[in-house]
Amino acid sequence: MNREIPFDFIFDYLLPIETITKPFFGMFAVYHGPKLLLLLRQRDNEPDMNGVWIATTPDGLDSLQEEFPALRCKFSPKKGAKRKDGASWLVIPPDEADLERTAISICDLIVHRDPRIGRIPLLRAPRAPRAPRSSPPRKKS
Repeated sequence: MNREIPFDFIFDYLLPIETITKPFFGMFAVYHGPKLLLLLRQRDNEPDMNGVWIATTPDGLDSLQEEFPALRCKFSPKKGAKRKDGASWLVIPPDEADLERTAISICDLIVHRDPRIGRIPLLRAPRAPRAPRSSPPRKKS
């Protein structure tokens, strides 16, 4: 199944930097090198999860929301949270009147290497190899 990338107008504003787009759990992830910058989602299931997602840190969360009132906080680590990467996510909902203008402004910050946007995902430790499963003996007929 070949799906179109939603909100693809953003790539016109990210041209000054090299980006890579990869499928990511029903979304599309936009990377610059190892840094995850954005997630793009427009699907029929769970419409409240649609929009342009901005990867940020707890430090960048408040200042970006103050600068761009259209941004909604989706995930923010709480004190004592188990996540070690400090992942925070802001989203521009698809029905937001200022979606395009806000997304273009975010792209401008990305191009100018604003430290509040993007994060390098933690690498997961490789899984331990599984022991081979033994199957029950077959009955002879």
